Amino acid sequence: MVKRIGIIGLGNVGETVVRSLKKYSQIISHRSFLKIEIKWVCDLKKNKKKFASQFSIPFTTDAFSLINDPQIDIIVELIGGTEPAYTFIKESLKKGKNVVTANKALLAEHGREIFHLAQKYNKCIGFEASVCGAIPLIRSISEGLICCKINKIYGILNGTTNYILYRMGKGKIDLDSALKEAQNKGLAEKVPYLDIEGIDALHKLCILSYLCFGAWPSFKSVYRQGISKISLLDIVYAEELNYRIKLLAIAKKEKNTVDLRVHPTLIPLEHPLSGVSSSYNAVYLDTQPAGQLLFYGEGAGGVPTSSSVISDIVGIALNDKSVFRKEKKLDFKDIKKIRSRYYIRFIAQDMPGVLAKTSKILASLDISIASVTQKERKEGKFVPIVMLTHEAKEEAIQKAIAQIDKLPVIKSPSQIIRIEDL
Repeated sequence: MVKRIGIIGLGNVGETVVRSLKKYSQIISHRSFLKIEIKWVCDLKKNKKKFASQFSIPFTTDAFSLINDPQIDIIVELIGGTEPAYTFIKESLKKGKNVVTANKALLAEHGREIFHLAQKYNKCIGFEASVCGAIPLIRSISEGLICCKINKIYGILNGTTNYILYRMGKGKIDLDSALKEAQNKGLAEKVPYLDIEGIDALHKLCILSYLCFGAWPSFKSVYRQGISKISLLDIVYAEELNYRIKLLAIAKKEKNTVDLRVHPTLIPLEHPLSGVSSSYNAVYLDTQPAGQLLFYGEGAGGVPTSSSVISDIVGIALNDKSVFRKEKKLDFKDIKKIRSRYYIRFIAQDMPGVLAKTSKILASLDISIASVTQKERKEGKFVPIVMLTHEAKEEAIQKAIAQIDKLPVIKSPSQIIRIEDL
């Protein structure tokens, strides 16, 4: 059986998909009895024609040449961003074509509309590559865990930030140095805002929310905090307290409410997620009846991502059905309403009464201190003070920090990091 595809976008992932389909064509044919023919490739950069000619594949800069070609069965969208990708996918579905995409930003912001359109035209959307690269997470959740109730998701969903935090701890270097190292290794963009500020991780969490709970959150309303304010001090102090800092994507469902957020988090050193090193991704699921599950692997890059793209192409060609969830009306919890334990770091003047003043403010807001550590004592100088709290209300913590930071003995804005005792 022959299935013809058109690929829009010849960046790193797009080129690797072409190479892999050519290189592994016999394996694909042997295992699936399929021949995948690349009918067209498309990219706005005309110099990509040279790449296409290596494989004798027709090249165009006009995506609609692919979308309007009646011989093409599957459109593979690999350009990223929301537009014109959104338009290309909508028009492909309307033209009766199935779609494969690795576009997490598009699905996070327009997933509901795209899935409704696919259902309307009875077409498939393959999106395994949109979350965690080579890890077969989407298929595992939608098929392997079809009978399971998923209660909680904890994910290290961005390889760039995981590499930076890992190198800060391993090499005892600051964030800027770790970022430059990541950029030199090709693990971070020249402008890494989407990664550093947690936007990429949030895109993926929104997709998992739909997949696991049947509800698309409003992307802009979900709480997000990146790692740009994490210092080497915090990395070191966390490990002294038997924790490690990770940029964690969190989703917890309780009845009809979902607690959804992305932020730096202290997790226990003994938990498997704390050991996820370098640029690897991992997702930890709490389910019933399957229990606790950990998915681990390479989450970014052309080669890992291309394997998931090709998996979707073959799956759709073999008449796999799309992962359509019956949408549920769920409430999403405001970050102010959560309860958590907290790591708090003050830079305070080393003088009598400082702890009394900060403790009084915390106590007035019903925040109980679990432990206090004063570092590097130098009388009269500013020194770090690290506190761990018992479980407290987020709203109370924010009010307390606002008051504490106004004290004349506090040098700079205090650091707060939420703790998840997994």
